[in-house]
Amino acid sequence: MKQKLYDKGKEKYSLASAVGQNLFFVIYFAVAFIGMSFLQINNIPIASIIYVAFIGVMLIFVLRKHLCTHCFYYGKICNTGWGKLAACLFKKNSGNYELGGKLASITWMLAMFFPIIGMVIALILNWFSITITLLLGAFIILSVVNFSIHKKSCVKCKMRFVCPGSIAKQ
Repeated sequence: MKQKLYDKGKEKYSLASAVGQNLFFVIYFAVAFIGMSFLQINNIPIASIIYVAFIGVMLIFVLRKHLCTHCFYYGKICNTGWGKLAACLFKKNSGNYELGGKLASITWMLAMFFPIIGMVIALILNWFSITITLLLGAFIILSVVNFSIHKKSCVKCKMRFVCPGSIAKQ
């Protein structure tokens, strides 16, 4: 696959920005986990556990293999540092890039909508708890922030024209 890289894109992101991005993700997914933890079966927050397991497998392994092994930043620090992670786990070009693009869309849609739906259900079941309402509000705000960070990163990325996850193709 011949790729047209963005000439003015960053060659390498800073380690601090990658760490910051990952700390943001930890907070984002933790808010989702806590917000859905009110949905329990036998005192086990099953929705939260399924969510975190899914996110972990998809973001750490599946998408790294199928997307990052084909990326310009493979073996380098990208805005998340996942190019380095992919190089530690998988050989270059070892995944299916087209499949990775489809899976990334599904993963991020579920990462955002599953917690919102789960927290709304938890709100109804818990008679509109203030705690769950605040967590839901925080998660929605963090989702908007996540989109903004993603767009800003895409604008500076070498892969912006060819990445299936890019929201800055022009």
